[in-house]
Amino acid sequence: MQTANINKSEQCNPNILILADFSEGNWAAVHFAMRYLYRPGSVIHFLQTWQKPNFGSSMVRDLSPMLESIADSELEGLKSKFQKRYSMPEAQIHLISFEGDLQAFFKTETYKSQNWQLVLGTVENSNLFSKKNRMTELIDKVSQDLYVLNGVNGDKAISDVFVLADTPTSSLSTLSVLKKIAISEKPNLRVCLASSFESSEEKKKRATPFVENCKEAKLLVTQIEKGEGQRELREFLEVEGSKLMVFEKNPGRKLQNGMKSCLDSWLLKSKGIRLGNY
Repeated sequence: MQTANINKSEQCNPNILILADFSEGNWAAVHFAMRYLYRPGSVIHFLQTWQKPNFGSSMVRDLSPMLESIADSELEGLKSKFQKRYSMPEAQIHLISFEGDLQAFFKTETYKSQNWQLVLGTVENSNLFSKKNRMTELIDKVSQDLYVLNGVNGDKAISDVFVLADTPTSSLSTLSVLKKIAISEKPNLRVCLASSFESSEEKKKRATPFVENCKEAKLLVTQIEKGEGQRELREFLEVEGSKLMVFEKNPGRKLQNGMKSCLDSWLLKSKGIRLGNY
């Protein structure tokens, strides 16, 4: 029985990585991680990236220590706030101040050698996509379970969830998280199946775990019409609400080119620029 397997899977202690570069949504990410991902013994990692200026050698020497210090200070501040809210042994809280961008971190052995559940949060759409490459970088390079919160302030309930079901099966850990969200928050849940599921039997088999485990949610199962899900994600993002996007572990995901076009267009729309029929 699926539920029994999920309960058994909860004995695992995942590494949880909070992508703290998106500072305005960090606390929403922390709250989500502690409510839905944390298990006794889980280790919470906070990652803050910083980069050397790419101009002037003397300027680099002068500013680099300062930039690293700022990143360290922000991490310590987040850790202090976290410890005031949650009682957790020091050994279960790790701070990572990384020189380089997120894409570079995802190529390190530190990242590639472990299993992670990644979370990021942002308050407003424009903040999440203020840099065009951020979301494409995350979706294509993370390759592990990624939870993206959008417009969720602190303990605010999640009203809408989007799951890109572009893997042959869903992991038990993902189903466990979705089940808990369905029970506690009763959101609108949209599951978008990959176009590779052609027969009605394949579609039913792929959708069944969501139907069985998310009974309290308002479930809508659809299928990617073309591409890799760019259009479906765009439509989800255009509707107002406190949102969660779920991208399961998939090293073979190929959203980058289409997603860049989708998100660039969405960013222009958010600034009031009309784009014809797109």
